[in-house]
Amino acid sequence: MAVDELARAYRAAGAGAFRRASTLPTGQHEPISVHEPAIRRSAHGFSVGTTERVVLVCGAAPAVGTSTVALSLAGAVSGVARVVECCSASASGLAAASTAELGEVGEGWVRSDRDGLVIERRQDRVDGPAGLPAPAVGQRTAWTFLDCSWDVDALLRSDSWLSDQARSAAAVVLVARATVPGLRRLDSALGLVGEQRMVAVLVGTGRRWPRPLQQSASAAVRQLRARDRLVCVPFDAQLALSGLTPDPLPSAVRAAGVSVLNQVEGLL
Repeated sequence: MAVDELARAYRAAGAGAFRRASTLPTGQHEPISVHEPAIRRSAHGFSVGTTERVVLVCGAAPAVGTSTVALSLAGAVSGVARVVECCSASASGLAAASTAELGEVGEGWVRSDRDGLVIERRQDRVDGPAGLPAPAVGQRTAWTFLDCSWDVDALLRSDSWLSDQARSAAAVVLVARATVPGLRRLDSALGLVGEQRMVAVLVGTGRRWPRPLQQSASAAVRQLRARDRLVCVPFDAQLALSGLTPDPLPSAVRAAGVSVLNQVEGLL
């Protein structure tokens, strides 16, 4: 077999296609059918499959449980899902959440596995959305959840692939703490993102809110709640103490993930 044919066969095998027996005269070759993954590319290099659903999960403030919500969403979908954590390594909430490390995948990204769920996170420092390289193209997934804890206003005003998603994503999940200041931050972020494409998650309370929360909720937040587009995640003392580990998420958190996913699917 000629060197050029060996090279062609190797590329075909790597793509899942195989060379058929040729019926052409000696010295001529049939074209090898190679299946190229159908992908969409943004102006800033972010690539996803044409049927892949992308959801931005954004914190209304830092350290509100954004990674936990993103993980619960990814665990609720059918099919392969990935969570892309968009922050510096020092701020990672997913560093201890995997069951197996899969190694570096380029541009400072590392990939890991959590019982079939793909996690991608940074191994270096990133100063802001504009300095965050686009994730590597790798395993095809049905869903990608972008876990982002940067300030919503700064994110929308920056120039990056992540900002493109913040401005154009059909579904944005905003996460806030169940406190009076947390509701203020949620209301502010709601005004920036737009209610029509938003699902809110309030971490630290059940469906019955304490009176101070009820009294401090803005008209926009109350409307979101009335339309069942605001999902509450009860406080879990063990999760708050230990953070995310390879262990399964608490049942109440998993149930909240299913509820949020149902609302997100209605926006897509």
